[in-house]
Amino acid sequence: MIQTVLGPIHPEELGVTSMNEHLVADSAKFLRPAREPAPAEPRMAVEHLGFVRWNYLGLRDNLVLDEPEVTVAELRHAVGLGQDAVVEVTSFGMGPDHAALPAISRASGMQIALAYGTYIARSLPDWVLTATEDELEQRFHTALEVAVPGTAYRAAMLGLLGTSAEIAPVERRALRAAARAAARAGAAVSIRLDASARLGPTVLRILTDEGLSPDRVVFSNVDKVMDVDYVAEMGAAGATLEIAFGEESYFGDGSKDATDAERLRFLLALLERDPDHSIVLACSVWTKGQLGAYGGMGYGHLVGRIVPILERQGVGPERLHEMLVARPRVLLDRP
Repeated sequence: MIQTVLGPIHPEELGVTSMNEHLVADSAKFLRPAREPAPAEPRMAVEHLGFVRWNYLGLRDNLVLDEPEVTVAELRHAVGLGQDAVVEVTSFGMGPDHAALPAISRASGMQIALAYGTYIARSLPDWVLTATEDELEQRFHTALEVAVPGTAYRAAMLGLLGTSAEIAPVERRALRAAARAAARAGAAVSIRLDASARLGPTVLRILTDEGLSPDRVVFSNVDKVMDVDYVAEMGAAGATLEIAFGEESYFGDGSKDATDAERLRFLLALLERDPDHSIVLACSVWTKGQLGAYGGMGYGHLVGRIVPILERQGVGPERLHEMLVARPRVLLDRP
């Protein structure tokens, strides 16, 4: 069965799925000084899009998803394009609001599966920083097997678990605790790797040493590192590789996202290198500037634009079905 915020469903009831989205989030802890004066109006607006794309972490309101009516409208649009489900991966450190998700699912018609976890060390609330490994494992176990605290539904998987360029002690505790809890529950775990390091094999070893099978590990946003050899090594070890499309902004001097054209070439290179790699896709919307209402690509970008390009590039229907439907079903399904 696959756990959604509206209750369990059979795997065959899950259609086209984005494996990494944020619907209600607060990432204001990542605010940094802009490279130019910020707009006088502190609220995000379409006219601020140029500023935001050049200073992506420079406007606090851009880093907060706090308008459920906008989220619902954008999800409805994605449903109309043929998308069926999203995995909501907002973990502690990014301001999750788990109780708000059932109403969003009902109003939008989008199935929502929750990933429950803790993000990178510098973003974490005090209760995570001081929690023991056993306490974190029990919290993860409760979310998977009983209910997500404050809700009546269970998590489908664990994530998004954050790791820094040098894995912090609290991040290591969370990795080990999540691996044990997920192994007990038959669940998958999604991992955020720091783009400035090459720690994928190390993180995978930490997880498997605690009993988690590599095929239950998802490395998210691997498009942050355009290194086919490095990423393919994780795929060859059995982990799932997730590529997220739709954001092409600058974070600072010499620091920017890849373009979708680059991501598409990267994905096609991975598929050519090993057609059997386990790959899933997403948009990883986590800011207002990525929403259609504010001039971004929106949650529907994956199905509405990226999938048609992949079809034109010769990616066949069976491979697309594997990435968009079959693999998400396998990762989210558990006893």
